[in-house]
Amino acid sequence: SINIANTINNIFNIAFFAMGDAIAIIVWQLLGANKMKEAKDTAYKIIVFAVMISICVAILMSGTSVFFPKLYNTNEHAKQLATRYILANACFMPVVAFLHTSYFTIRSGGKTVITFIFDSVFVWCISIPLAYVLSRYTGIPAVPMYVMVQSADLIKCVIGFILVRKGVWMQNIVER
Repeated sequence: SINIANTINNIFNIAFFAMGDAIAIIVWQLLGANKMKEAKDTAYKIIVFAVMISICVAILMSGTSVFFPKLYNTNEHAKQLATRYILANACFMPVVAFLHTSYFTIRSGGKTVITFIFDSVFVWCISIPLAYVLSRYTGIPAVPMYVMVQSADLIKCVIGFILVRKGVWMQNIVER
């Protein structure tokens, strides 16, 4: 079920993954040209645009949630679970779009340690332990557990928002 949901999710994620690449290229060039105010403004606009696009894409993805699992040769229970996972992924798509574009905004200024902590350390210190505790010590069904673990990314959204807003990422790495 997860594999089915991730297949369609990866197809729909292309829309805002491209926005992360756009930030990496456009904002990095502006930072390199010492156009800090313009870099910050451009990053904000691309982040907002990515979130808006992801809302539209999430609606489309939700519409395919019933049909896409039927393309697979598996049992009905797996297809029903896949539909629920697809819907959960669609709900979190704006969150993932914001996280992805925030990550690339921070990275555009050369803040690789911050992005490592922002992404990898968070997964290992928050998401994985949360999934372990929920799976071992509660009777929560798989889909709500998946949603709860995905919800932990809201913490990353707050951190990403603060880091982007404060401008800690804004440095000209070309001059160094």
